[in-house]
Amino acid sequence: MFCILALALLTGGFHLDGLADTCDGIFSARRRERMLEIMRDSRLGTHGGLALIFVLLAKILVVSELALRGTPMLAALAAACATGRGSAVLLMYRHRYAREEGLGNVFIGKVSGRQTSITLGLAVIVATVLLPGMQGLAAMVVTLAAIFILGQLLKRTLGGQTGDTLGAAIELGELIFLLALL
Repeated sequence: MFCILALALLTGGFHLDGLADTCDGIFSARRRERMLEIMRDSRLGTHGGLALIFVLLAKILVVSELALRGTPMLAALAAACATGRGSAVLLMYRHRYAREEGLGNVFIGKVSGRQTSITLGLAVIVATVLLPGMQGLAAMVVTLAAIFILGQLLKRTLGGQTGDTLGAAIELGELIFLLALL
């Protein structure tokens, strides 16, 4: 539990905020423009709160199970962080920004194929070096596939990506990676 808390504190909860905002917007079942407005709202909604509870609780449970199975926890968490952040590049490469302005506009649609390859390559190296055998690589492949699909769904729903969707992808990427290690 303290490991998950430490990760959230290290990032200032920035990515968790993106997850909550994305879920508030997407699950509002409104039109695209209204979803984007809801995502901009600084207040936490029901769907965002549920997403935070689910993701944090799931991470705690998965990390506990991995620890019981003897998985080297520092290595697993470091690889999950690298994979989560590395997989977010899939939402930046060849995607468009869904809004007129915002933090995500710095990256979304502006990452080259070379930068994407380098980012993913570094994440693969971290995951395979830190975790034994093919375990890290297999978990990474599962994570990348899931985040790619998430990116396509978000693109269809919102018309592009935002800084919030990048944060959501990072948090979900970490969770999916850890789940794939089970």
